[in-house]
Amino acid sequence: MKFIAVIAKSVGLISCLLLAACAGAPTQEMSNARQSVQAAYDAGANEFATRNLEVAHDYLARAERELELRYFSMAYHDAIVAKSEAIKAHTVATAVQEAQAAVDAMEEGSSRDEAQSLLQEAMNAAREGRDRQAVRLAQEAQRKAESSANSGD
Repeated sequence: MKFIAVIAKSVGLISCLLLAACAGAPTQEMSNARQSVQAAYDAGANEFATRNLEVAHDYLARAERELELRYFSMAYHDAIVAKSEAIKAHTVATAVQEAQAAVDAMEEGSSRDEAQSLLQEAMNAAREGRDRQAVRLAQEAQRKAESSANSGD
């Protein structure tokens, strides 16, 4: 009987230690979120993916307030969301910039007009927060531009 009591206390102690470890400040997640938001800014997301960047910035600010108040689980969650939105903003900005560079390198003509139209649609989608569609359209514009350059069109 004593053996079972010792095991039960050990399991209880281990559980408490694990919970305490999980309840600590989410410093790594906060750092990751801050770095992701900065990388998005550096990639030009403030020009091409403002909606995602605003959401990321808002969640990061919320996480920082929660961290100060020691609401660690809430700060952890919001830091993760901030990082995710910042990554989306970075992806959109990068796709649009790469497409823009490819279109800018094209010579005048109907192929350039088509690629420019796709790029404009991508930029509109990005401004409206439709990140998947923005990336898809930007990649399509880039492919159009690159295939035109390769075919000498």
